[in-house]
Amino acid sequence: MKKLLILLTVLLPLFHEITALNLLMNNASYDNRLTRNLSDAASIRCEVVGNTEEETLIWYRGTQQVNISSENSVNVSTVCIPELTVEDHGVSFTCLLKSNTSIKRSLQLSVLFNPRLFGDTQILAEEGKTVQISCEFKANPAASMFWRQNNSLFTLPANYKQDLTSNTLQLTIEKVTKKDTANYTCVALLPNGNETTRVFELIVGDRQVGLPIEAIAAAVVVGALIIVFGMFARREKLFKVCMKGRHDTAM
Repeated sequence: MKKLLILLTVLLPLFHEITALNLLMNNASYDNRLTRNLSDAASIRCEVVGNTEEETLIWYRGTQQVNISSENSVNVSTVCIPELTVEDHGVSFTCLLKSNTSIKRSLQLSVLFNPRLFGDTQILAEEGKTVQISCEFKANPAASMFWRQNNSLFTLPANYKQDLTSNTLQLTIEKVTKKDTANYTCVALLPNGNETTRVFELIVGDRQVGLPIEAIAAAVVVGALIIVFGMFARREKLFKVCMKGRHDTAM
């Protein structure tokens, strides 16, 4: 009898855990990820387990609540995406128990698509200036990013600098010359060997000679001072003329 009581003491918490109110997302009792190809359909199913009465479910896509029918919200609910887009990549869908929103389950979408490259394709620059060529990209799976010059691999000269972030490959050229005029190709190379490219045309022209701003500012200041000093030097004459005019008016 004592052994039976001990056994019940051990099993009761386990039994309670098994029968406790919980959610399954695509049959998983943990937050997970769903991987699909671009343009595929996706279906996400949320189910209440361990319930003794009807429970209402609500959905969120990111931070926005999803509208579902009342028939699709009791105990079992499904959200369908007819055609996945690039914008769906990385988005999380969360299913919550309406009566207790602390009970929830999430699933993140992973959409596979070839690299997409963006950025202005023609850059005009003056000799001696610093130029930046920015190639923005999106890719899943991740791609290796690098530059070609006139469609050939090249070693970056000392005045060239390359920076890579999670979504931008940037080439900076300091003190450009006409020799830097070329086509710079942004390359996204996938693990399977396929690549996506975007060509950026850099055209370096003569440096334009502009008016020296400092000299203009100095001339304006000097001119203003000359006018002020001139008026100050003539103040007595102006005062006399002014006073004479007043006396004439009075008479």
